[in-house]
Amino acid sequence: MATFIEQRTIGAIPEEERHGRAWHLLPLWFSLNATVMAATTGAIGISVGAGLVPTLIAIVVGNLIGSVFMAYHSAQGPQLGLPQMIQSRAQFGFFGAALPNLLAIIMYIGYFSGAGVIGGQAIASIFGMPTSTGIIICNALTWFIAFAGYRVIHAFDRAMAAVSVIVLVLLFVAAIAHFGSAPPAESHPGFANFFLILSIAASWQITFAPYVSDYSRYLPTSQGGAKTFWYTLIGSCAGAITFMALGAIVGVYALESLSADAIVYLSSLSPVGAPLIAIILVLGMIGANCDNLYGPYMAGLSTVTQAGGPPHVSRLVRAAVTGGFALLGTAIGIFLSGDFLTNLQNLIMLLLYMLVPWTAINLVDFYLIHRGRYDVAAIVSMRGRYGLVNWKAIATYAVAVIAQVPFMSCALFVGPAANALGGVDIAWVVGLIVAGGLHYLLNRSAAARDADIPVAPITAATAVTA
Repeated sequence: MATFIEQRTIGAIPEEERHGRAWHLLPLWFSLNATVMAATTGAIGISVGAGLVPTLIAIVVGNLIGSVFMAYHSAQGPQLGLPQMIQSRAQFGFFGAALPNLLAIIMYIGYFSGAGVIGGQAIASIFGMPTSTGIIICNALTWFIAFAGYRVIHAFDRAMAAVSVIVLVLLFVAAIAHFGSAPPAESHPGFANFFLILSIAASWQITFAPYVSDYSRYLPTSQGGAKTFWYTLIGSCAGAITFMALGAIVGVYALESLSADAIVYLSSLSPVGAPLIAIILVLGMIGANCDNLYGPYMAGLSTVTQAGGPPHVSRLVRAAVTGGFALLGTAIGIFLSGDFLTNLQNLIMLLLYMLVPWTAINLVDFYLIHRGRYDVAAIVSMRGRYGLVNWKAIATYAVAVIAQVPFMSCALFVGPAANALGGVDIAWVVGLIVAGGLHYLLNRSAAARDADIPVAPITAATAVTA
């Protein structure tokens, strides 16, 4: 039982406890993206009238752009041996990192709730029970995998990746066979809609950034760098692009059915094995959604602990923290509005505005300023060199978020610059440039203070809290 359930939390992983191969990230990230939630996201392009071909192009381009950022985060894992959000202390300070941690937790719960609704609807339809009961069952199974932790998440998603490829082929064949069986959805192609879908696809990938290195931090240092980057990028793009494209194709002629109960409708397209396909799709949602519990567990501990956390955490603590977030997400999901696609679109765009400045600051700091030389012991210590609050990073983040406002174009707000651009939303591009550029200008001399930082692999001794 001790080896089944993960023992470590937010502390650095010693080199002698590292395991796995970089290629393991490919099936993991394929599985995490190859979900019905990706399909419903792909259907957003049809729902806003972007048209099928522009939607498919935007899905490919957006995922390729966004996956570059998240894959660079993944490459940080083997080098530092740290979860993604605790590493933010190197940029924002020990307590300052609570700001991006809180935003990440909100994101996790939002995605967890939405995925729980999709999975719960399917369970309710398959077994003939109330939707609320289906959501509870779906989220309980999700909680168990998240509670078990790193090894079980990797193993489950690796198995689901193989099955998902078979299901994907069957559903694509069925979707194309049904194409044209009903009047196509009305479309109004234009650059504004095209760029909206591109932004949503990019944000799908960028919103993985706050937890992407959580799943590469156990890899041996020798497995880091380019291999980690490329296996993450290829797996993530392959899963997201194929399932988003599936959703867009189906959305052309069955948008309402896809929005109402995506899993049941997609599985009904197949001439054989529809119940089995539905169950596999539910399991795929569960496998992907467990990350939305594992993530806030890690981010939450990164926020409330006064150091790096104890080397080993009791099963009771793991159960309580992951269970608490599961209960909150389940309650939100049960009372979620039925207008699912609209809520999903609004959530993704809001998170994109909030997370883009953080990802720009983190990557510029790691790759351009410090070039990977971080004092791991100082990151997990209140008395470390990175301080309690880095006000320059906080100010940079605030300026970047504010700079995006005039360029925003979403259901909640349309800025004057977006109006002038015909409704095209380039806010996240502005956020990347402002946050990354300003952080570099204010901190480019910081690397001169890194000469004394050791670059040797982390051991059990150096992983202990300072």
